[in-house]
Amino acid sequence: MPRHTTNIHERFLRHIWSQQYLKQSELRTADGKPINVLSVGTINLDGGPDFHSAKIKIGKTTYAGDVEIHRTAYEWLQHHHEQDPRYNKVVLHVVLEGDAEKSPTVVHSGRAVPVLVLEPFLSESIRSIWQKTILDERVRRSEAIKCFRVNGDVSSELLRRWLNHVSIERLELKLRRFDERLKQLAHTQRMEAHEEFRKYGLREEGFPDEIPPPMPELTQHDVGKRELWEQILYEGVMEGLGYSKNQEPFVRLAQNVSLTLVHRADLDTATLEAVLFGAAGLLPKIRTLKEKTSKDYARGLIDAWQAAREKYRGEVLHVADWQFFPTRPANFPTVRLSAAPGLIQKFLHNDLFRKIIQTIKSGVPAAEKQSMLYKLLQIEAHPFWSRHYHFDELAAKPIKPLGASRIDDIIVNTVLPVAFLYARIFKDKDAREGAIAFLNAMPPLSENSVTRLMSKQLLKGKVKLDSAGAQQGAIQLYKFYCTEERCAECEVGKRVFKNA
Repeated sequence: MPRHTTNIHERFLRHIWSQQYLKQSELRTADGKPINVLSVGTINLDGGPDFHSAKIKIGKTTYAGDVEIHRTAYEWLQHHHEQDPRYNKVVLHVVLEGDAEKSPTVVHSGRAVPVLVLEPFLSESIRSIWQKTILDERVRRSEAIKCFRVNGDVSSELLRRWLNHVSIERLELKLRRFDERLKQLAHTQRMEAHEEFRKYGLREEGFPDEIPPPMPELTQHDVGKRELWEQILYEGVMEGLGYSKNQEPFVRLAQNVSLTLVHRADLDTATLEAVLFGAAGLLPKIRTLKEKTSKDYARGLIDAWQAAREKYRGEVLHVADWQFFPTRPANFPTVRLSAAPGLIQKFLHNDLFRKIIQTIKSGVPAAEKQSMLYKLLQIEAHPFWSRHYHFDELAAKPIKPLGASRIDDIIVNTVLPVAFLYARIFKDKDAREGAIAFLNAMPPLSENSVTRLMSKQLLKGKVKLDSAGAQQGAIQLYKFYCTEERCAECEVGKRVFKNA
């Protein structure tokens, strides 16, 4: 095969791997061990290995882990993966061509990774596979929801009514997550409150006192404590700071640096900022910084973190837990995290939770209510972060840790579901009606591929996704009905396929 590897995009190689355009029975590692691909894994579009959760039998051993794909074996070293802990779970390095012996694949922990050179095992020529790939892409792009060609006469009234129904259904799904977390926190608090002093000495096996009684059902008193509601809202807002790439580490950080921990430790804003960056594992090494302002600021945080470190008992995340690429600099976790100290102070000293619920319940117009929520959630960060994306990366223009679009996402995905849950548990009619009315009057969030597809293939100009509620309904309908082909449970499907 001609050596034009540099002209072949890694995306094409990922497609070869995911579709397994390979001579399956002949696959062997570079050192001759037979390979049986049991599962290609799930493609990863963020930083780190190309595929997660693959299952591959190499020789007589079955491995579960990640797969990394390159054009040549040498690119593993070029990209410095041997220095990146995110690649510690890689079980197979797949390359198009190259001498694996001259460029060994070793992960950060020191383990050698088997290499599969694709070139000898391709099921067809590169040209033939490329043509198949183009066809696969065309098929994917031409995918339509099942009722696309027969839903033209569905009335706008039916569409609006059904979108409204599934938008509440989506709100219920979001609510359920916060409900589970609230009960988890309430159970934990009850166990801590009832934990008895442990008696020491010899005991008979099976002594009744050693067997804990069954956990009784939670009461409204258990789940009604304000600190629990503040914590679930805090975790939800922190998840929102994580955007789509860093939600999980932000939630973990919020659970470790909890509001209760900060309150009990009585941390000032500067120390709190140091604890957050330290617990997140994002504090830099001073020697890597070039700018004096960055060095001075980072040194202050490091000193404060070291002073507080002995009292911190929570998990310390690793820098590899965070995604910086591919992410817009304004969404870097460092920028978003800079908002967290101000957020925590608002919870602890400005009664943020109560004010948000009062705002949702108020009868003011939607635009005014949205403005009020913006003010409550608008957070000032340390001045350093108005001009930096990272400790060593200057911003060309002033930046905000929490812009209007991010606040909108937090309102839809956290504030309204928590308010809806609050209304349900405390039977607060004003909070329920206020949350639903605001969702249906709030302007839509940014368009995405799903909302564009539903507008084109279902709504067809008869109904506009002109509110956050309608938009959420379209997303729910696509993800839980259209893609699952649950047409018999969909009001549109019942209408257009009634004689099928």
